[in-house]
Amino acid sequence: MGKAKRISVAVIYNSLGDDEYEALRKKVRARKVTSPTGDIMDLEEIATVQEEIDALLKGLEKEGFNARSVNIKDDFNRLLRSVTAPRPDVVFNLVEFFNDNPLHEDRVAALYDLLQIPYTGSPPMTLAICQRKGLTKQILKAFRIPTPRYKLIKQKAIPKLTGLRYPLIVKPAWEDASAGVTKEAVVEDRGQLENGVRTILADYNQPVLVEEYIEGRELGVSVMGNRNPRVLPVEEIDFSELPPDQPAIVTYESKWDPLSKVFHRGKLVCPAKLPRSTQQRVRKVALQTYQVMGCRDYAKIDMRLDKSDNIFILEVNPNPDLTEGVGLMACSAAAGISFSETLRMIVDEALKRGSAPAAKTSPVKFDAPLEV
Repeated sequence: MGKAKRISVAVIYNSLGDDEYEALRKKVRARKVTSPTGDIMDLEEIATVQEEIDALLKGLEKEGFNARSVNIKDDFNRLLRSVTAPRPDVVFNLVEFFNDNPLHEDRVAALYDLLQIPYTGSPPMTLAICQRKGLTKQILKAFRIPTPRYKLIKQKAIPKLTGLRYPLIVKPAWEDASAGVTKEAVVEDRGQLENGVRTILADYNQPVLVEEYIEGRELGVSVMGNRNPRVLPVEEIDFSELPPDQPAIVTYESKWDPLSKVFHRGKLVCPAKLPRSTQQRVRKVALQTYQVMGCRDYAKIDMRLDKSDNIFILEVNPNPDLTEGVGLMACSAAAGISFSETLRMIVDEALKRGSAPAAKTSPVKFDAPLEV
């Protein structure tokens, strides 16, 4: 008998322009930059986009899949060819924007549905809702899932924020990956609030989310699976080494800029050290959030614990980062699941759906108009 045909997986991603980390690597090797930590190897070890894609391909191959990658480069024809010539058995969907717009992320998943190609991750509706923070928070409130009190600001003339107490945090309402979140995002008075709102309106041309800043611990809870979802060990971001002038938040700089000191100061602790009762509540709320928001295959729920251990959901991240050793993958490792095994679990969930389009979901009724 001949060998069984291996399942083909097309890893589809969207990357434009030069890779900033590849450019940084070249500067490191030319000794044109210095590391904020004093150790140049801290910069040398930061993975490039291509290295992350290669690691994912290697992990899928290890699990027996026939994997290939395609960078669609924001080109619809390249996207269409990537899933039709040849047609894969399953798409590993890593596309986070299209037409240089994060709000078009869901359209790519919708194309897979139209072509009836199974793909990893959440369906279009979930991607669209979770990209819009105001809408996400309204749904959480409808299901009595705790989230910080908030207002959406759509114009420079800021109304009176009745019911909100300082400090507040100000960020774009339609971005992810901490885009637009700076150390000035936490505001203590009206003047700082107005400056923050004006900046985001000018820079991002979208509504501004203003919500109460929850002082306390920041947790990330990753969930995998569908019929019987699995909550992975809880992670915590340790802000104790941040400079005194830096608020205890994840900013764009601390997340993505290796030449910044704060990039190297936040530590990931997994599993987080939590009392058993608190951990049970955290896991329960994370799972409820995952299901209410229609997440599929895998997702990460960001939340805060205030000083009284009250839980507040900050954001819901469908299709989160899968870099080895961080985020969901760090939590998976803490659960005893290897990098390649985690990838296989995600692909297996997609394959269970076969070539059927995304399942219909029951509509949620609201008493008030939805804010997006």
